Amino acid sequence: MTARGCHFFRFYAIMAVENCHLWVTILLPEGDGLEAKMKETNLYEIRDKAIKSGRMVFSVAELSNLIGKEKKIAKVYLSRLVKQGLAFRIVRGKISFTDDEYLIATQFIEPSYISLLSALNFHGAVQQVPRFIQCVTPKNTRTFENYGIEYHKIAKNLFFGYKAHKKENSYIFVAEKEKALLDGIYLKQFDLSFLEENLGQVDRRLILEYSLKFSIRIQKMIRELLFK
Repeated sequence: MTARGCHFFRFYAIMAVENCHLWVTILLPEGDGLEAKMKETNLYEIRDKAIKSGRMVFSVAELSNLIGKEKKIAKVYLSRLVKQGLAFRIVRGKISFTDDEYLIATQFIEPSYISLLSALNFHGAVQQVPRFIQCVTPKNTRTFENYGIEYHKIAKNLFFGYKAHKKENSYIFVAEKEKALLDGIYLKQFDLSFLEENLGQVDRRLILEYSLKFSIRIQKMIRELLFK
């Protein structure tokens, strides 16, 4: 449809009740060169394909790669998935197919892994549940209060000591207990008494080995506690 040489977007959402499929036909501006590429698309199939991929959080670029469409097309699908309640928007340009905070925490800001009290609680080493899911990342420190997630910046050479754990049909990255304690000392989240209290629950050889990557101050602290 045109008016004085201008082109308009047209969107159609049709629910086929008989087989519970939601189809979306999207017509892009004439002359854009993409109209021929936009075929009738089943949003449920996109959602299912996303979940089967092992990821739960998608950016426009990641959705584009998943469905094999250009980014401007993927952006439209991303919006439609949210509008139809098949996903929800975390921030502009990122959606999630789950409301699980641990999955969102791991896959929202990448690279990152769950650490500190959150990791210790995950492993059953402490009963205390922190207010926020605590993660570390080589990127800048950020807090997302709406989702109860906080990211603490850590030096790139200290980004290690975590493992993948299966959750639902996806994954989360969680620090080993030894690394979670060291991260806490490095980030000044744990004091000496907390470290001493919880050393009995970790592999002493491993925490000593991991401490060698940290500052001389932290290395000395660990040695003194282990061999006093």
